[in-house]
Amino acid sequence: MITLSHINHSYETEEGKLEVFNDLNALIEDDEFIFLTGKSGSGKTTLLKMLLNEITPDSGDIIVDGVNLRSLARRKKPYYRRSIGVLFQDFRLIPDVSVYDNLYAAILATGGSARDAEKKITYVLSMLGIDHLHKRHPQEISGGEKQKVCLARAVINHPKILLVDEPTGNLDPASSAEIMRLLDIIHRQKITIIMATHDQSVIENTDRRIIDLDNMNPEVCKHE
Repeated sequence: MITLSHINHSYETEEGKLEVFNDLNALIEDDEFIFLTGKSGSGKTTLLKMLLNEITPDSGDIIVDGVNLRSLARRKKPYYRRSIGVLFQDFRLIPDVSVYDNLYAAILATGGSARDAEKKITYVLSMLGIDHLHKRHPQEISGGEKQKVCLARAVINHPKILLVDEPTGNLDPASSAEIMRLLDIIHRQKITIIMATHDQSVIENTDRRIIDLDNMNPEVCKHE
Protein backbone atom coordinates (compact mmCIF):
# COMPACT_ATOMS: atom_id res chain seq x y z
CA MET A 1 0.00 0.00 0.00
CA ILE A 2 1.15 3.54 -0.81
CA THR A 3 -0.01 6.49 1.27
CA LEU A 4 0.55 10.10 0.26
CA SER A 5 -0.14 12.27 3.28
CA HIS A 6 -0.29 16.09 3.17
CA ILE A 7 2.34 16.42 0.44
CA ASN A 8 3.53 19.96 -0.26
CA HIS A 9 6.22 20.76 -2.80
CA SER A 10 7.43 23.70 -4.84
CA TYR A 11 10.30 24.68 -7.12
CA GLU A 12 12.28 27.89 -7.35
CA THR A 13 12.11 29.43 -10.83
CA GLU A 14 13.34 32.68 -12.34
CA GLU A 15 9.85 34.07 -11.83
CA GLY A 16 9.71 32.96 -8.20
CA LYS A 17 8.40 29.95 -6.33
CA LEU A 18 6.26 27.53 -8.34
CA GLU A 19 3.91 25.45 -6.22
CA VAL A 20 3.43 21.91 -7.52
CA PHE A 21 1.55 20.19 -4.69
CA ASN A 22 -0.56 21.76 -1.97
CA ASP A 23 -1.73 19.23 0.64
CA LEU A 24 -1.84 16.31 -1.77
CA ASN A 25 -3.42 13.20 -0.23
CA ALA A 26 -4.01 9.82 -1.87
CA LEU A 27 -4.09 6.12 -1.11
CA ILE A 28 -3.02 3.43 -3.60
CA GLU A 29 -3.83 -0.15 -2.72
CA ASP A 30 -1.62 -3.12 -3.54
CA ASP A 31 -2.08 -4.47 -7.07
CA GLU A 32 -3.94 -1.40 -8.35
CA PHE A 33 -3.43 0.17 -11.77
CA ILE A 34 -3.60 3.95 -11.29
CA PHE A 35 -3.48 6.72 -13.88
CA LEU A 36 -1.91 10.09 -13.02
CA THR A 37 -3.34 12.79 -15.25
CA GLY A 38 -2.97 16.55 -15.55
CA LYS A 39 -1.61 19.20 -17.83
CA SER A 40 2.12 19.65 -18.41
CA GLY A 41 3.74 20.91 -15.22
CA SER A 42 1.05 19.51 -12.92
CA GLY A 43 3.58 17.26 -11.17
CA LYS A 44 3.10 13.82 -12.73
CA THR A 45 6.81 13.11 -13.21
CA THR A 46 7.66 14.81 -9.91
CA LEU A 47 5.32 12.45 -8.07
CA LEU A 48 6.85 9.40 -9.75
CA LYS A 49 10.31 10.61 -8.71
CA MET A 50 9.04 11.04 -5.16
CA LEU A 51 7.79 7.45 -5.16
CA LEU A 52 11.22 6.37 -6.44
CA ASN A 53 12.75 8.42 -3.60
CA GLU A 54 14.72 10.62 -5.98
CA ILE A 55 12.88 13.72 -4.76
CA THR A 56 11.82 14.44 -1.17
CA PRO A 57 8.70 16.60 -0.75
CA ASP A 58 9.04 19.88 1.13
CA SER A 59 6.64 18.49 3.72
CA GLY A 60 4.33 15.53 4.16
CA ASP A 61 4.93 11.81 4.14
CA ILE A 62 5.09 9.07 1.53
CA ILE A 63 4.69 5.64 3.07
CA VAL A 64 5.28 2.53 0.96
CA ASP A 65 4.48 -0.81 2.57
CA GLY A 66 4.85 0.71 6.02
CA VAL A 67 8.17 2.45 5.23
CA ASN A 68 8.22 6.25 5.46
CA LEU A 69 10.47 7.35 2.60
CA ARG A 70 11.36 10.54 4.46
CA SER A 71 13.16 8.52 7.13
CA LEU A 72 14.69 5.93 4.79
CA ALA A 73 18.43 5.69 5.47
CA ARG A 74 20.69 6.58 2.56
CA ARG A 75 22.32 3.14 2.57
CA LYS A 76 18.86 1.54 2.18
CA LYS A 77 17.74 3.66 -0.76
CA PRO A 78 19.38 1.50 -3.48
CA TYR A 79 17.69 -1.61 -2.07
CA TYR A 80 14.34 0.16 -1.96
CA ARG A 81 14.69 1.27 -5.59
CA ARG A 82 15.48 -2.28 -6.68
CA SER A 83 11.93 -3.22 -5.67
CA ILE A 84 10.52 -0.69 -8.15
CA GLY A 85 10.47 -0.90 -11.92
CA VAL A 86 10.52 2.29 -14.01
CA LEU A 87 9.48 2.83 -17.61
CA PHE A 88 10.90 6.19 -18.68
CA GLN A 89 9.63 8.65 -21.30
CA ASP A 90 12.87 8.21 -23.26
CA PHE A 91 14.22 4.75 -23.95
CA ARG A 92 17.65 4.97 -22.24
CA LEU A 93 18.85 1.76 -23.86
CA ILE A 94 22.57 1.07 -24.26
CA PRO A 95 22.97 1.68 -28.00
CA ASP A 96 25.97 -0.50 -28.84
CA VAL A 97 24.85 -3.79 -27.26
CA SER A 98 22.05 -6.24 -28.03
CA VAL A 99 18.61 -6.36 -26.48
CA TYR A 100 19.72 -9.41 -24.50
CA ASP A 101 22.78 -7.60 -23.16
CA ASN A 102 20.70 -4.54 -22.25
CA LEU A 103 18.56 -6.76 -20.05
CA TYR A 104 21.59 -8.62 -18.70
CA ALA A 105 23.16 -5.29 -17.68
CA ALA A 106 19.93 -4.27 -15.95
CA ILE A 107 19.91 -7.47 -13.90
CA LEU A 108 23.51 -7.00 -12.75
CA ALA A 109 22.99 -3.28 -12.04
CA THR A 110 20.16 -4.06 -9.64
CA GLY A 111 22.06 -6.74 -7.75
CA GLY A 112 20.67 -9.72 -9.63
CA SER A 113 22.49 -12.99 -10.17
CA ALA A 114 24.31 -13.68 -13.43
CA ARG A 115 23.46 -17.36 -12.92
CA ASP A 116 19.71 -16.67 -13.17
CA ALA A 117 19.96 -14.00 -15.89
CA GLU A 118 19.32 -16.19 -18.94
CA LYS A 119 16.20 -17.71 -17.42
CA LYS A 120 14.81 -14.30 -16.45
CA ILE A 121 15.56 -12.76 -19.82
CA THR A 122 14.07 -15.64 -21.78
CA TYR A 123 10.90 -15.50 -19.68
CA VAL A 124 10.29 -11.76 -19.93
CA LEU A 125 11.05 -11.56 -23.65
CA SER A 126 8.65 -14.42 -24.33
CA MET A 127 5.96 -12.92 -22.10
CA LEU A 128 6.11 -9.65 -24.04
CA GLY A 129 6.34 -11.37 -27.43
CA ILE A 130 9.74 -9.97 -28.38
CA ASP A 131 12.01 -12.99 -27.94
CA HIS A 132 12.89 -12.70 -31.66
CA LEU A 133 14.59 -9.38 -30.93
CA HIS A 134 17.15 -10.68 -28.45
CA LYS A 135 20.15 -10.33 -30.81
CA ARG A 136 19.12 -6.97 -32.27
CA HIS A 137 20.66 -3.65 -31.31
CA PRO A 138 18.43 -0.68 -30.37
CA GLN A 139 19.12 1.13 -33.63
CA GLU A 140 17.83 -1.90 -35.55
CA ILE A 141 14.33 -1.92 -34.04
CA SER A 142 11.30 0.39 -34.19
CA GLY A 143 10.17 2.85 -31.52
CA GLY A 144 7.38 0.54 -30.42
CA GLU A 145 9.81 -2.37 -30.15
CA LYS A 146 12.24 -0.24 -28.14
CA GLN A 147 9.46 0.60 -25.71
CA LYS A 148 8.70 -3.12 -25.31
CA VAL A 149 12.37 -3.77 -24.56
CA CYS A 150 12.30 -0.97 -21.98
CA LEU A 151 9.20 -2.53 -20.47
CA ALA A 152 11.02 -5.87 -20.30
CA ARG A 153 13.92 -4.13 -18.55
CA ALA A 154 11.55 -2.49 -16.05
CA VAL A 155 9.98 -5.80 -14.97
CA ILE A 156 12.97 -8.13 -15.39
CA ASN A 157 13.26 -8.53 -11.60
CA HIS A 158 9.48 -8.74 -11.03
CA PRO A 159 9.15 -5.50 -9.04
CA LYS A 160 6.30 -4.97 -6.62
CA ILE A 161 5.62 -1.51 -8.09
CA LEU A 162 5.98 -0.31 -11.69
CA LEU A 163 6.20 3.45 -12.33
CA VAL A 164 5.35 4.39 -15.91
CA ASP A 165 6.01 7.87 -17.30
CA GLU A 166 4.12 8.79 -20.51
CA PRO A 167 4.87 5.47 -22.26
CA THR A 168 2.74 6.23 -25.33
CA GLY A 169 3.84 9.82 -25.88
CA ASN A 170 6.16 9.06 -28.81
CA LEU A 171 4.27 6.09 -30.27
CA ASP A 172 1.69 5.68 -33.02
CA PRO A 173 -1.83 4.56 -32.01
CA ALA A 174 -1.23 0.87 -32.80
CA SER A 175 2.01 0.78 -30.79
CA SER A 176 0.33 2.65 -27.94
CA ALA A 177 -2.49 0.10 -27.80
CA GLU A 178 0.07 -2.72 -27.76
CA ILE A 179 1.97 -1.17 -24.85
CA MET A 180 -1.28 -0.84 -22.89
CA ARG A 181 -2.11 -4.47 -23.64
CA LEU A 182 1.27 -5.56 -22.29
CA LEU A 183 0.85 -3.40 -19.19
CA ASP A 184 -2.43 -5.21 -18.53
CA ILE A 185 -0.59 -8.55 -18.75
CA ILE A 186 2.02 -7.30 -16.28
CA HIS A 187 -0.65 -5.96 -13.95
CA ARG A 188 -2.26 -9.39 -13.78
CA GLN A 189 0.97 -10.64 -12.19
CA LYS A 190 0.12 -8.72 -9.01
CA ILE A 191 2.30 -5.73 -9.84
CA THR A 192 1.04 -2.29 -8.77
CA ILE A 193 1.21 0.09 -11.74
CA ILE A 194 1.21 3.88 -11.46
CA MET A 195 1.15 5.46 -14.91
CA ALA A 196 1.49 9.16 -15.72
CA THR A 197 -0.21 10.11 -18.97
CA HIS A 198 -1.80 13.00 -20.81
CA ASP A 199 -3.04 10.66 -23.57
CA GLN A 200 -6.83 10.85 -23.39
CA SER A 201 -7.22 7.94 -25.81
CA VAL A 202 -5.56 5.71 -23.20
CA ILE A 203 -7.92 6.58 -20.35
CA GLU A 204 -11.20 7.57 -22.00
CA ASN A 205 -12.63 4.05 -21.97
CA THR A 206 -11.02 2.79 -18.79
CA ASP A 207 -12.57 1.93 -15.46
CA ARG A 208 -9.24 2.30 -13.66
CA ARG A 209 -8.82 4.89 -10.95
CA ILE A 210 -7.44 8.31 -11.81
CA ILE A 211 -5.55 10.88 -9.79
CA ASP A 212 -6.12 14.23 -11.50
CA LEU A 213 -3.21 16.51 -10.58
CA ASP A 214 -4.76 19.57 -12.19
CA ASN A 215 -6.46 19.99 -8.83
CA MET A 216 -3.84 20.91 -6.23
CA ASN A 217 -5.55 18.61 -3.71
CA PRO A 218 -6.83 15.93 -6.08
CA GLU A 219 -9.37 13.34 -5.17
CA VAL A 220 -8.83 9.81 -6.33
CA CYS A 221 -11.77 9.23 -8.60
CA LYS A 222 -13.09 6.79 -11.14
CA HIS A 223 -13.30 7.80 -14.78
CA GLU A 224 -16.93 8.00 -15.85
